[in-house]
Amino acid sequence: MTRSQRRSVAGVATVVAAALVGGGLVAGGIALTAERGTDDAVLGGGSTAQSPTGVAGAGGSSSAADGTVVIPRRGPDLPGAAVLDRCDASSRAEVAQYDTAALGPVVLQCGTSSQGYEHIRVRHDRDWTDVVSGHGSRDWDDAVLTALQTVLTEPRAGYPQDAGDGKVCYAAPVAFDDGSRPAREPFVKVIVSATTDRVITAYPTDSDGC
Repeated sequence: MTRSQRRSVAGVATVVAAALVGGGLVAGGIALTAERGTDDAVLGGGSTAQSPTGVAGAGGSSSAADGTVVIPRRGPDLPGAAVLDRCDASSRAEVAQYDTAALGPVVLQCGTSSQGYEHIRVRHDRDWTDVVSGHGSRDWDDAVLTALQTVLTEPRAGYPQDAGDGKVCYAAPVAFDDGSRPAREPFVKVIVSATTDRVITAYPTDSDGC
């Protein structure tokens, strides 16, 4: 599938999503705070597979029938030292790859301050640490990679959502494998560039939808 074909698929998915909610895009998100940054503005994407390196799938990523991200409270350290060692050599090195229905292969790169793993680490590791605090032994990036695997490869009905500017948005509720949910910000949003097929950011939020 060519990139232009993938964009067409994403456009069709957006129309379907709009139809499912009575002719308008799914709403329900709130304005992002300045702390989130402009790169976190809500936009649109889709999916069906697993990281060929096994990074994202390791540790038991799972989802409920409604697309809930289920984070195991115990498991291996993700993405692992061997993967992160590649980031010392290149910001374009891959941390994980996901085969999405709407965009085809999407990668999480080591990245920079504006996209990828490094962006999430710099801007949102504290947010994710708050999510997993008190819920087992997982680190912030264990939660991120679990969320990305579920959200991108098993999206909820009505997703992806397109907000223009060459970006797409996925959103899902978050839970733990004991059935509990984060006390604060119990949802996750993932923003993907449809023009470069890269994960831009993934962060917890207190609002459902894009």
